[in-house]
Amino acid sequence: MVTSTRFRALDFAIVRLSARSSGDGDYPAPQELDRPEAVNAFLREVCADPYVREAIEVSSPSLAAALDKISSGALTDPARRRRAALSLNRYLARMTQRPTPFGLMAGVAAAQFDDQPKIRVGTGHRRHVRVDLSWLAEVIRPRETDPAVLCRLRVVRNDLCFLRGDRLVLPLVPEESGVRGPDDRERTVRHTRPVRAALAAAHTPITFPVLLARLGAEFPQAGEEVLTKLVTQLVALEFLVTDLRPPATTEDPIAHVLARGGPAPELAKVRDELDRYAATPVGQGLDALRAVTATMRGIHDQAQLLHVDLGMDADLVLPAAVADELAAAAEVAWRVAPPRLAPADPLAAYRMDFIERYGTGTVVGIKDLLDAERGIGPPAGYLLPPGNRSVSTGRPGESERDVTLLALAEQAVARDKREVLLDEDTIERLARPGAPGERGSYAEICAQLLADSEDALRRGEFRLVGGGDVNFTRVGALFGRFLPLVPQLRDKVGAVAADLVAEDGVTPAQVVTPPLHPRMANVTQVPRLTSEAMVFGAYAERPSELSLDHLGITADFDRFAVVSLRDGREIAPLVFHSLNPNLAVPNAVRLLIEIGESRTPSWPLWHWGAAADLPYLPRIRHGRTVLSPARWLPDPRLRADLGRGEWSRLFERWRADWSVPRIVYATTAADRRIRLDLDSAAAVELLRADLRKRPALVLREEPAGGEFGSGWARGHAAEVVVPVVPLRPARPRARAAAASRPFVSRSYPPGGEWLYLKVYAHRGRHTELLTHHLPVLVARAQPLSDRWFFLRYADPAHHLRVRFHGDPDALNSELLPIAHRWAAELIEAGLIAELATGTYQPEITRYGGPSAIDAAERAFHADSQCVLEQLILREQGKLELPMGLLLAANHLELARLLHGDDGWQDWLLATFAKDKHHKAFQQCRREAVRLLDPSDLTALPGGQELLDSWRRRAPLLRDYARALRDADSGEVSSAFASMLHVHHNRLSGASLDEERDAYAIARGVVQAHQDRERQERR
Repeated sequence: MVTSTRFRALDFAIVRLSARSSGDGDYPAPQELDRPEAVNAFLREVCADPYVREAIEVSSPSLAAALDKISSGALTDPARRRRAALSLNRYLARMTQRPTPFGLMAGVAAAQFDDQPKIRVGTGHRRHVRVDLSWLAEVIRPRETDPAVLCRLRVVRNDLCFLRGDRLVLPLVPEESGVRGPDDRERTVRHTRPVRAALAAAHTPITFPVLLARLGAEFPQAGEEVLTKLVTQLVALEFLVTDLRPPATTEDPIAHVLARGGPAPELAKVRDELDRYAATPVGQGLDALRAVTATMRGIHDQAQLLHVDLGMDADLVLPAAVADELAAAAEVAWRVAPPRLAPADPLAAYRMDFIERYGTGTVVGIKDLLDAERGIGPPAGYLLPPGNRSVSTGRPGESERDVTLLALAEQAVARDKREVLLDEDTIERLARPGAPGERGSYAEICAQLLADSEDALRRGEFRLVGGGDVNFTRVGALFGRFLPLVPQLRDKVGAVAADLVAEDGVTPAQVVTPPLHPRMANVTQVPRLTSEAMVFGAYAERPSELSLDHLGITADFDRFAVVSLRDGREIAPLVFHSLNPNLAVPNAVRLLIEIGESRTPSWPLWHWGAAADLPYLPRIRHGRTVLSPARWLPDPRLRADLGRGEWSRLFERWRADWSVPRIVYATTAADRRIRLDLDSAAAVELLRADLRKRPALVLREEPAGGEFGSGWARGHAAEVVVPVVPLRPARPRARAAAASRPFVSRSYPPGGEWLYLKVYAHRGRHTELLTHHLPVLVARAQPLSDRWFFLRYADPAHHLRVRFHGDPDALNSELLPIAHRWAAELIEAGLIAELATGTYQPEITRYGGPSAIDAAERAFHADSQCVLEQLILREQGKLELPMGLLLAANHLELARLLHGDDGWQDWLLATFAKDKHHKAFQQCRREAVRLLDPSDLTALPGGQELLDSWRRRAPLLRDYARALRDADSGEVSSAFASMLHVHHNRLSGASLDEERDAYAIARGVVQAHQDRERQERR
């Protein structure tokens, strides 16, 4: 039996089962769909099945209407009957072959693990029924602006809105029809005194009558009618949200509306009929279903009226070996996931932008952060609304992993192999660097479970078939929506989430927000699982619930963190559903969700890398788990609109060339799949039609090649969803900064006491500019400026940022023309591309607050001058210390200067934890340990000049350290670390990895020195 040393499967699972078993009735598609008598016989048989009729009524009202016409004899056109038969056949296949929950076609049951398995699958299934939430939204909309209802309601300011100039802006509003696209639609109203007063009064929940009374007292001349109209408009435009809208955590939305909105006989009737339908045995509910939908259409008519989930009548105790097998598969998947995909960190680039603007440890309100003018705008790829950053589309070059994968695929073709069994040697060749030292991440592994019988399952004769690149690492993603059907798992899922974040000492909070299209809310309706919640764009039921106005973002080099501005606690945002936030929620909510998900970074079960586009890929198996099934890409010509004969000949030739088996599953990216028998003319006709309509369609093998069945589940297709957690305890994470360090903003546009120049040039010429040309400008500026400093930067074009401080008249009337002439010469010589001026926004909070920023800027001046001297020494060949060691030496000296002689070594060890970058120290240990002793440095070429440069820098660095302590900002350590970071930027401008290498070398030197001292004392 395989075991995992990295992951542990938890003791519970959800099993997803198709509603009908393979033995419940054989409904083969007519072999010749052109023969009306075969179509008619098929339709007669299926229409007589009450379970099928009810399931179709739930999932496809249009097909259900067609079946009614067929049953009554009203639909006689052969072509339309044939189309109905094709559609019906798809649904029947779905009900029998596919366990993904969908209406009454597949459902869920809870499961546990034990060495003594027990399997019972019955027929007494049950429904969980509620109105479609897009229907309910349409019903609520006119009611909450009806004065007779509104007078009963409480309202609160929508926390998504913000002020821009003299207008109040709601950045994105829910679509009333159709799914949103990536646009930047927004609503705005003038921020008049009455509007401002209304929103101020509704900053916390307030009843409509009390709000009117307050506005009437402040604006007595307006009159009640005018003020009522104002508040009603703010509700209609959603600047105010009411408590009539059911929260995403309620289990009975209609009951909520009835309780808050007062008498509504038509809604009460809907609720009663819903209860009757839910209580009717599954398969006998067609009449009750039609009664409730008829009532609902009388209130508001739309295509989809109900949302139905199915709870399967099953008692399931699965062998512990199943859970152990998936834990082992998770370990293999983690090890071999490609570096760019696992562990994924989609916010890495944005985090560096944050640190460049605000520094580490600074807390920035999330609304200010995402505002393009006040902050840095949204991350790349955020579309609601879109920002200025673009997503990199560059494809990574071929890696050793890709070469191995291509070889695996090509060998499978050459040897006519359908399966590749991963052995330890292959896993080692595919393993990503650094994976052995990583802890792992939570995941919910979903896999088909196949075994011919319960006895076979007990003996361990089973297969698990994963979905390849499909994997969920969001806690509760595959559980949350179904918890009303498996209530025994509710506390377990909540406990998993709490345990994962408790390791870091943070507070879990469930994200509760309406998606931008109400229909999406059907999959986000999840019971409350945490004691605290974040409520965005909706009415908050409890005063303790956090809104966007209560939240700030902070960062260090490893991660973002969400901080409560109320009390400084770090908060972990959690969502317990699988809805992709990309086009479902505004940017602010998406950012919070993704920061929360960074605790459990995403990684695929299997990814083919550069081999993904090959015409054929073999099955990948480890132990009893198929990580990725065999897959065929149809010949692109089969997607063309060819004649039937030409297409058939091409298809048969392609099938023979690639040994495509008889039974396959036609699959799309959305995991829609249907079983096809390629020896059947009808099935081939279905495939031909699908290939024209769905260009992304691929063919996958029958699960496990058809060698294992579903007899263990009494013929129902079955998938298990098993949560796995890392075995290793989490390393303590640095505490997020408290709200005592809010961001302080100050700006110096051109024309003031700071002249801010951007010198654009290829990064490869920056050192030449710094050693040969910038000193010329600095010398000319010396009589006009009392201090200056520079940084390397990219926005995204690489440039040097040079800032001079002085008298505004001298800077702008004398120094700016000097800079103009200096730049013109360099442009003419082809050394720079452009000179621009900018607005200087000092990082006040990052460097200790308003009382310390002046000393910080003088320290920047001293460090910039010191860096130029060192770069010139290197350019002249006088300083031969390699850049990595030079950076480490500077970090050691800066740490000693800033922290003081007492305790600086311990500070450096605590600030820069030992990690994978320690190997940089190990590679140069002999040379590095000499960096701590000045006498050793003076023995090096250029060492004395380096020490002299440090001595000239030291006074202003000490002044800054003293000013920082006097400021009592509480974040001295973070400011010191930021000073080391900007020094690294000036001296090297290298990547984050190279920066961390330099810190690791400095840390290794200190650790080696302390270890040696301890040995000498023994």
